[in-house]
Amino acid sequence: MTLRALAEHLPPPSARVLDCGGGPGRYAIELARQGYQVTLFDLSAGNLRLAREKVAEAGVTLAGYEQGTATDLARFANDSFDAVLLLGPLYHLLEAEERAGALAEAGRVLRAGGPLFVAFISRYAAHRDAAQRVPTWLVEDAVQAETLLTSGRLAGGREGGEGGPQFVAYMAHPAEVAPACWRAGFEVLAVLGVEGLVSVIEDGGVNVLTGAAWDAWADLNYRVAADPSIHGCVEHLLVVARKPRWRGGLRQIAQRLDAAGVRYRVVGGASPALHGVPLIVNDIDIETDAAGAYAFQAHFPEHVLEPVALREGDAYRSHFGRFDFDGVTVEVMGDLHRREGARWAPTSAVTETMVDLDGVPVRVSTLEEETLAYIRRGKLARAAQCLSYCDHGRLVALLRGEQMIMVL
Repeated sequence: MTLRALAEHLPPPSARVLDCGGGPGRYAIELARQGYQVTLFDLSAGNLRLAREKVAEAGVTLAGYEQGTATDLARFANDSFDAVLLLGPLYHLLEAEERAGALAEAGRVLRAGGPLFVAFISRYAAHRDAAQRVPTWLVEDAVQAETLLTSGRLAGGREGGEGGPQFVAYMAHPAEVAPACWRAGFEVLAVLGVEGLVSVIEDGGVNVLTGAAWDAWADLNYRVAADPSIHGCVEHLLVVARKPRWRGGLRQIAQRLDAAGVRYRVVGGASPALHGVPLIVNDIDIETDAAGAYAFQAHFPEHVLEPVALREGDAYRSHFGRFDFDGVTVEVMGDLHRREGARWAPTSAVTETMVDLDGVPVRVSTLEEETLAYIRRGKLARAAQCLSYCDHGRLVALLRGEQMIMVL
């Protein structure tokens, strides 16, 4: 399952991959076979020694071996990898702050647009395992069973018996894994139940199949892996995420326009995303006045796809231009009007706030105004995504007409 996800979402070889917490190198070796430049990073010196042996046996070469903790990747520069694998570290970080730190570090060293693969142990994995192997555990160690159920924390026991290192694990609830990645600044593309429909089947059954029968089960498992209804009944969850490209381009735009005194505001899908709504942003819409649209073009001539000009369609008219920032389309609309019968009526946003984007203030329409705009345009599913993030007082004021709104 994990290899299929990697095959679907990784950039082509010879992309630079950081296998963070990769242990003895299972995935690192496979990706090296495919031509990737893999750096293996792990907390355990023993795992790295074993990895060197296995790499030699496999006849492949890794780009490097590094020892350290996933919460501190300071030896790697910003944007130094095309993809990052976190297929183990979050199993053993008990505190939410530690898990957030590991995700933040992964995001720092990952280039914009690059994929991140994050594995979690599912909340009910230990209980399911006990039901098969040691069903009396539920009563013999009732305190630990309850702690795992309610908090996901396992802190106790010694690896290798008395005197060995303490074994700790965090078992994540299926509902928390995607939000954790969104909060870290990633766009979540998929959450997959790794074991799929064959969870806890180890001996016999599908695991002894080969050929077409095995392929059929593997295909089926990958097809259903994203179904949330199975995520509580697997041992591992895999989040496939992406470091957004659009954030860097928008930071550049905001800094230059503010320095030049050009008034603007971000509207459309990027606006809710800036307010914290978990949405994948495919392009950026910017509203300004007519002079601002031409000033934008003057400041970014190397990004022009379609020069700014007064353009009129069936429903809208504006001084419109299209630009490209690292593969992200930016559409600029100056003095935007909407057709109302035989006349053109202004439709620009009238509410505005400032949002911090990685240390840069960005002007953006308020989430409440954007949400009502989605409702008026019939985009009710998108409005529903935004509603729980809205400020109740501002939303009610807009609905009551206590503040005029014009976004269409």
